[in-house]
Amino acid sequence: MPATPQTQQVFSLWDILFSGGILGNVIMALIFLLGILALYVFFERLFFIRRESKSDPNFINNINDMVHDGRIQQAIDLCHRANTPESRMIEKGLARIGRPISDISNAMQNQGQLEISRLEKNLNLLASASGAAPMLGFLGTVIGMIMAFFEISNVTGAVSPKLLASGIYTAMATTAAGLFVGIPAYFFYNILVTRVDRLVMKIQTHANEFLDTLNKPL
Repeated sequence: MPATPQTQQVFSLWDILFSGGILGNVIMALIFLLGILALYVFFERLFFIRRESKSDPNFINNINDMVHDGRIQQAIDLCHRANTPESRMIEKGLARIGRPISDISNAMQNQGQLEISRLEKNLNLLASASGAAPMLGFLGTVIGMIMAFFEISNVTGAVSPKLLASGIYTAMATTAAGLFVGIPAYFFYNILVTRVDRLVMKIQTHANEFLDTLNKPL
């Protein structure tokens, strides 16, 4: 008697990802949209922070020399040409020279808060994507498992292991997709936060040097 040929199922990632029904497909589409959002925010912020970090290494020394020589307007013009977070912050202080040092410091701190807000723009979206994608994936898995076991409960007689396995790996696909998006988004967020912290530290250091120059006796 000839042996019955066994059909081997071909692994198709696309079929696995989008075989969870309408609700599963909606969750998978949301996960992919979160992935696209995470990539956009990461590269947009990365290039922005890199551009804002570029500055003349002698900038603060030139500013301090001009302030010491009384060339305030030239120092303001230099800040305007530099157009970096630290230059805009110091420009606020230069425009208030002659007032009490506390007023100068407060004006610079207020400008510093604005610069930090500009640097951290949309980072909350990246953090949300890193947390929401795995949770959506887990939600899809739970829904998929409920649907799989519901179908099994309607089967009369012996339950085929193939039916059980296909339902389970289809349900687990959303968790895998959620982790595939969430883990890189988490690393992207921490990379950007580290870069922002380094730039903020640099700005604060130069701002303190500028204030120290104002406090020095001529």
